[in-house]
Amino acid sequence: MLHRTVLLPFVVFAFVLAACGGGQAETCDELADETVKLMQELIDDVEKEVGNVSIEELVSTGEALPSVEGFEADAAKIDERAAELGCTQAEIQDGVAARANQLEANTPIGQFFIEAIRDGAL
Repeated sequence: MLHRTVLLPFVVFAFVLAACGGGQAETCDELADETVKLMQELIDDVEKEVGNVSIEELVSTGEALPSVEGFEADAAKIDERAAELGCTQAEIQDGVAARANQLEANTPIGQFFIEAIRDGAL
């Protein structure tokens, strides 16, 4: 009886994690959805970091943005999951391009990112 009492909180915790979206994408479409969410986070973060700076000004500084470095780490995880699911880069890229109309930006930099996503350059 004691064994069950000790184990119960761990089981409950595992179910709570699963219910809170702790799962991974199970299809290439779901992975494209996750990628679009990640890209929106990138756009939001970059816009916060640089404000209304023009693309030319940003490029001329040569400054590395922390949000881009974080994005690269998260994108690598998506690439790993795509490989596990057997999704091709083209499938993910097409899925993201089809969802690009969901992306929003408030600055020229953000708009630049959205255009790059639509063109498949990002």
